[in-house]
Amino acid sequence: MVFGGAAPSKTFDPARDLPSMKGKVALVTGSSSGIGLAILQHLLRLGAKVYMAAPDNELVKEALERIEKEGREPGLGEATWHELDLTDPRRAKASAEQFTAREARLDILVNNAAQISDLGNPKVNDDGIQYNMAINYLGPFVFTGTLLPLLEYTAGSGNDVRIVNIGSDGHKDVQFLDYGSKVAWNHKFERTMLPTMERYKYSKLAVHLWTNNLTKRLTTTNSKVMILLAHPGAILSDGAIRSLKTLPFPSFWIWLMGKMMYPQEMGAYTAVFAACAPRNNPEISHGAYIFPPNVAYPQAPAALDEKIQQQLFTFTEEFLTSINLDSVASNLSSD
Repeated sequence: MVFGGAAPSKTFDPARDLPSMKGKVALVTGSSSGIGLAILQHLLRLGAKVYMAAPDNELVKEALERIEKEGREPGLGEATWHELDLTDPRRAKASAEQFTAREARLDILVNNAAQISDLGNPKVNDDGIQYNMAINYLGPFVFTGTLLPLLEYTAGSGNDVRIVNIGSDGHKDVQFLDYGSKVAWNHKFERTMLPTMERYKYSKLAVHLWTNNLTKRLTTTNSKVMILLAHPGAILSDGAIRSLKTLPFPSFWIWLMGKMMYPQEMGAYTAVFAACAPRNNPEISHGAYIFPPNVAYPQAPAALDEKIQQQLFTFTEEFLTSINLDSVASNLSSD
């Protein structure tokens, strides 16, 4: 359930309006359900070979069965599961290394996986980092950094290579702008009306800051890899429905939210557009923030603040060095 933003386009059809992705390899994190699964399905229908990067759980089998039931036509792309656990940066790095060992190219990386709700109970990983930051920011940072040489290699062969990070319109509402310590990362927002949602927004602003910082790094190194942000819009996803089912009178809440929000197939539009639309499309550019209905949209000033970007990167680098993952940070440095 992702709040905020304009409505997705009701006339856009990815299978009709985007070029074929046959021969391309894509990897979508958190794609065993929700918007991630919808992104994966659209890419399959465009003909790509798509890896479902997700933890080993019952959702993977259900998702693969659902893909076959709902169809991969017209492109008939291939879906393959790849194990990914973003709660621990070491496991995120190992997963990326395993992917590099099994594939010789990577054209599209969509960092979609995220914890939206912690149900009011913010857990921490073994390093003492709250899951909202571990799953939504740090894990993807490490995963992407480890995959970057493969992405660069693919782009160097003349291919259109893209990283698409899923952001959120909620990033503009964050008032707590400290990203320089573990204490800050673990801020609980207890004095706010909806602490769970504030923790989610805080982590998503981190994604925007990281993406903007990486955009500069790729520019300064003359990289051919393009990176974009995408906001899904107000979407009633599989995860949202699962959360609503825990409430009293769940059928009522699902019906009500269904009147106010859009199906996850439409929530995937901005990410698939960012990943596949031709580079000569006026909405597509390096570092662009794609907003429903598939238009480039300005980010909040905090997301563009280079001092906050650098503070986040500096502490991330320090933290990864402390757990012997400093080589990952060097891949993503803007220096």
